[in-house]
Amino acid sequence: MPWTSFECPDGEKIPIEKCIEKGGCRMTERCISRPTLILFARGRRTWKKKISTTQALNGTRLEYLKITTPFSERPCDRAFALLGTFHHLKHQKLDLPDALVEEGLEDPDSTGIFDFYEEEDGVHEMLDYKTAGAWKIVRLQGKYKIDVPTGEFYKGGEKKGQEKTRKEWALRDPDDFDLRMQCSRYAWMMRDMGYQVDRYKAQFTVRDYTQQTAKSCGLDRQIYMFPVALFDRETVVNFYQARNKALVEAVEKNEMPPACSDHERWRNDAGVDVRCARYCPVWFACDHGRQVRAEPMPKGEEEVA
Repeated sequence: MPWTSFECPDGEKIPIEKCIEKGGCRMTERCISRPTLILFARGRRTWKKKISTTQALNGTRLEYLKITTPFSERPCDRAFALLGTFHHLKHQKLDLPDALVEEGLEDPDSTGIFDFYEEEDGVHEMLDYKTAGAWKIVRLQGKYKIDVPTGEFYKGGEKKGQEKTRKEWALRDPDDFDLRMQCSRYAWMMRDMGYQVDRYKAQFTVRDYTQQTAKSCGLDRQIYMFPVALFDRETVVNFYQARNKALVEAVEKNEMPPACSDHERWRNDAGVDVRCARYCPVWFACDHGRQVRAEPMPKGEEEVA
């Protein structure tokens, strides 16, 4: 019993099947159009007793609760998911007979759907299309901000005598594990089927690009293309076998898995678990999620990829 209902603007819940019917809205008028609600409903996944490529990148506890716990979501909270859906639908409509578009893959350990594969000028390339926030692009670039002393000092107030600082960009290892693992999984599944894969790229459309965002995040365009460094086959296979085994066993035994890792909770540099605080639909069934929600979100920590 996974995602079973929508949450209306007044906080009441309505079964999804009832909501998407003609005349099924319980409010005086719909908060979201019926076609969009139907699109959301079609995006629900049925548990097939095998982990999907993207499920494996989330915490096992999160996916376990989404499979076993009825939960609701506000339609307006799925705006970013809708952008991604439309982004993919537009690419699906392209008539490219020499390419493979949105093809399903499956092996004993997982399922998945890759976005694009073609051969051009002798190079066999796979592509992944994504929409993301500006801060996701910053993390993929390996950029972060540090305080740099200016040599000047405060002459009054609470900071009197303290040295002034300014924010500057510095570099560290890119936060690209999920991207690399997802693309590596598709690449090796294709290779195991006999296809040649010479390179993989991910194309990101920055969904919140503005002049202010560009300036604050150091971005200079609205679409970025990232070459993806693929993991070796053994690393990928071991990762997915372990994730599949953990989720299947948790569901079959009805046992709560360990809490998600810091990475899976989207913990930022300020120590805030952003996914738990704002984006987890099953937080109410998780002791860690309840604890995070009980604490106020620090000012300025709302950003998420």
